[in-house]
Amino acid sequence: MNTENNRLLAEFMGYKHNPETEEYFETFIKDGVSEYRVDLLQFHSDWNWLMEVVEKIESIKGTQIFINGISCEIMFKGKVISKHFNTKIEAVYMAVVEFIKWYNQQK
Repeated sequence: MNTENNRLLAEFMGYKHNPETEEYFETFIKDGVSEYRVDLLQFHSDWNWLMEVVEKIESIKGTQIFINGISCEIMFKGKVISKHFNTKIEAVYMAVVEFIKWYNQQK
C-alpha cells in the first residue's frame, strides 16, 4: 500500500484532515461522520472504495474511463493515461492515482 497515494485519493474525494489526531497519527473524516487513519484507507485494495473514485472522475465532464481485463485507460481533453498491471484493481488504482496527480496540476 502507498500511504501517499491513498492520501491523494482521500483529498480528491473530499475527505477532511482531522487535526485533533495529528499528534498520534493522521486521520481523515469522510462525510463528517466516518473517521479513517491514513494508513488504513482501502482505495488500493477494496473495489467499493476505488469505484467511488472512478465514479467521481467519470463525473468530470469530458472524462472517459475504460477498464478491460488488467488494463485501465482514462481519457480527458486529449490526455490519455493507460496502465497495465498484474491485476485489474492495481491497474485501475494506478491509473486513477496518475490521473488525479495530473488533474491537480492543471488547476
